[in-house]
Amino acid sequence: MNIHKVVVILNRESGTMLALGPEAVRTVLEETFHGHGWECDIQLLPGKEVQEALEKARDGEADAVIVGGGDGTVASAATVMAGHSKPMGVLPLGTFNLAARDLGMPLELKEAAESLLTAPVSGADLLEVDGKMYFCVVVLGFYPALALGKKEYHGHWLVKSWRSFKDMAKSVATFPPLDLVLNDGEKEVRCRTRFAAMANNDYEQLMGLIPKRNRLDGGHMTVYVSRHRTRWGYVRSLLSWVLGRWKEDKEMTVFKATRLQIHVKRKKHIAVMGDGEIYRIALPFEVIVRPGALQVLAPRLAVPLATQEA
Repeated sequence: MNIHKVVVILNRESGTMLALGPEAVRTVLEETFHGHGWECDIQLLPGKEVQEALEKARDGEADAVIVGGGDGTVASAATVMAGHSKPMGVLPLGTFNLAARDLGMPLELKEAAESLLTAPVSGADLLEVDGKMYFCVVVLGFYPALALGKKEYHGHWLVKSWRSFKDMAKSVATFPPLDLVLNDGEKEVRCRTRFAAMANNDYEQLMGLIPKRNRLDGGHMTVYVSRHRTRWGYVRSLLSWVLGRWKEDKEMTVFKATRLQIHVKRKKHIAVMGDGEIYRIALPFEVIVRPGALQVLAPRLAVPLATQEA
């Protein structure tokens, strides 16, 4: 696909935007895109105005829409762009930038912008929850409940990881477990847990704090349900994750699904985190995989120059 005209919508309240300064970000993007012949309309907006701007850009004359912000901003954009042929690009301007990392985006702004210039267009799966689309993961249990109502930290991802780890270590063993019932249409899983996650596709077993998905278009979700009971059990599980050995964790139930109904006994609502966005949702609810629902600019799929020359 030949791209010559793009709309770039930036959430000026996201972490990296606050650190670098909105106008500095605008300057880098204009120099990069204009320098390679792209016409770009760059809009720096507060978070509450992003969705309306995305809808106008989606229905406008641009060849592609590029969104800059954290994973919550990307999820909002995915909800708007899902089911449409116009591709979406992502600039890593948040804290963790899980979606950008999965797409193969460099985390330095100028390099990220340059990678979009040659990125191929590909279909990517989404997770749908209550009409909202998520690109990465949906989480239940103690962490979204703990974070609900707390002021979001906009800073370096290592600092946020350390804060999250400390909060988890202090609270996970004492947080009331959920009597979770999961039904994928063929089997039912019942368990008492303090943590469950539905990942879009699956994660690679790699060493590090930030997970990386093995593909974007597998057409399934991978469900992770913790059966740990003690604080040390959760800490040991986290260490297994960091060391890339989470599949060896015998207290973790893992299975694949394409549609999952979720119910919690004696609960009418629970806290849910979808791509960093935390809110309360009525029970029961469903998580549904939407295969290839989003067209994305994915640098991870670019053919290396050496291969092209060969």
